[in-house]
Amino acid sequence: MIPKNTAMVVMFLLRNTDKFGYNINQIAKLNKISVGSAFKILKELEKDKLIIKNEISNASHYKLNFDNPETIKLCELLLLAERRNLKGYAKLYADELIKFKDAEIIIIFGSVLRLKEFNDIDVLFITNKVKKVNNFCLEISKVKTKPVVPLIMKQEDLIKALKQKKDALINLMKEGIVLKGETIFLEVIKNVNS
Repeated sequence: MIPKNTAMVVMFLLRNTDKFGYNINQIAKLNKISVGSAFKILKELEKDKLIIKNEISNASHYKLNFDNPETIKLCELLLLAERRNLKGYAKLYADELIKFKDAEIIIIFGSVLRLKEFNDIDVLFITNKVKKVNNFCLEISKVKTKPVVPLIMKQEDLIKALKQKKDALINLMKEGIVLKGETIFLEVIKNVNS
């Protein structure tokens, strides 16, 4: 099993893409762990070549090493664990949404993940089957209490929007839970980082 704080740091680096990476103090503060713990975790990840250290002025900045296949596998496992840990309405809807076969990536995001009271279910579908997605979401909305609101994009459009630093999509990638397509999700992140 992956230690909780190590998993938290890896997921932070995965979801918070910055071309220079983050220094130890930022990682510790944003993950609410001590600088000592962050240092120990980062040294271990660096030793295993799961992260890359960049020296910028007098500080070390860290980011994930997407050229290491072990990094990809670790991130896939953590994304799967995140999906498995869904609870309540998010889990109920996720179990239905994952049945859609014609999408490369499916990500549930928005208020259903954060709040007890929510108006709808926001879902990102990476596909070119717009009509199929809309029909699928309408069918779910007929039998469930809240409507499913799809955001439908092509993979290249998502990459372009993330490179342009579109806030809504950056937040979606930071907070959303990947229901399908972990490997392609990681390819998107790698592409945005390169």
